Amino acid sequence: MTATTLPSIPATDETWLRLVRIGAGLATLGLVVLGASSTFWTTSGEGDFKYAADYWLTAAALPIGVGMILHAYGVHRLHHTRDGRLGTAGLGLFAACSAVIIIQCMCSVASGAELRWGPAYPLCAVGSFVGLALVAAASWRVGVVPRWMLGVWPPLMLVGSWAGQSVLPGVFAVFLIASGVVLGQRVGSAPPA
Repeated sequence: MTATTLPSIPATDETWLRLVRIGAGLATLGLVVLGASSTFWTTSGEGDFKYAADYWLTAAALPIGVGMILHAYGVHRLHHTRDGRLGTAGLGLFAACSAVIIIQCMCSVASGAELRWGPAYPLCAVGSFVGLALVAAASWRVGVVPRWMLGVWPPLMLVGSWAGQSVLPGVFAVFLIASGVVLGQRVGSAPPA
């Protein structure tokens, strides 16, 4: 009887793929809370928080934002610098804008009221979209992520998370989970870089 060995993924790729999946899982958890809080429970909408769902809805920004940053960073690292400066700049813009949104939301949870720091939230939501679009554009030529995914990733991130309403957070969660599965298949079959 002969033993069959499967090709192994290089340790670095395995690490970055795990980061993609952890990020997708964390963001999915937050997206489920976001979708449930905005769909099934009463929220006050604006101003002072009156209901527990107000806190849950706002606090969901932490796992969503951190998860999306980890996911994007893992994808960026799977490219082994082949996405160039454009990918690095896009990741930096995406992470910085997402961090501002996370901090603003966590301050709102701590104060028990929706805080508005001028146009920071909408500007950072658009900035995170632009940053992720740059990551996707830089990823286009590398070929690790399927092109159809790169085309829908930035707009789906924007409407499924920071501007998430109705079923869109669920659709984005399914996309994140699918990206972890697809990348696992592609990275596992790719020759080591």
